[in-house]
Amino acid sequence: MSGAIADEVKARLTDLRQELENHDGDRPHDHVARIAVTEAIDAGLEGNAAVGALLTGPDGEIIASERNRMFVPYFRSDFHAEMVLLTAFEDENRPVADLREHTLVTSLEPCEMCNIRIINSGVSHVLWVSADLGKGAINGPNQLADHWARLAEPQHFGAADCDSRLAEISLEAFEATIGGVSEHLMDRRLPPEGD
Repeated sequence: MSGAIADEVKARLTDLRQELENHDGDRPHDHVARIAVTEAIDAGLEGNAAVGALLTGPDGEIIASERNRMFVPYFRSDFHAEMVLLTAFEDENRPVADLREHTLVTSLEPCEMCNIRIINSGVSHVLWVSADLGKGAINGPNQLADHWARLAEPQHFGAADCDSRLAEISLEAFEATIGGVSEHLMDRRLPPEGD
């Protein structure tokens, strides 16, 4: 994938980014939510699904932020925003990479694949800016296997306490990009041209 996105998607993401930059909310998680959603919009503008994430330390200081990189700069099926973020943290903090009392903030409720990785990481708190309309790993129809549920017991998962408009922007950016991403994934399943 070249990272090309439809002009109307690019225009909408650009408008959403401008609105985000001008947003001046005062909810407890507005600051981290804006950063996660900014990362999401940047991912979408690059040609990836619009999902962003960040990690804060025990003192609330932002340690790192990342975004979905599944197609750009090259294809990596596991490079969802949370995965990229956790991989970077774990690589930089070898051999222990202790995430107790840390918080992972993601623009969209984690998917099943990311949820298991988050559980394995041991990060204490997980907040999402926007729920994934009953499809996410936390509020969706799925149920964790007993061993995963036991590992997740000491972790806290929940919605960020942020302005509702930030959640709307996050979800709108994701919905604007997921169709193109799904098409590219489907193209990878079709026979190569000439067969």
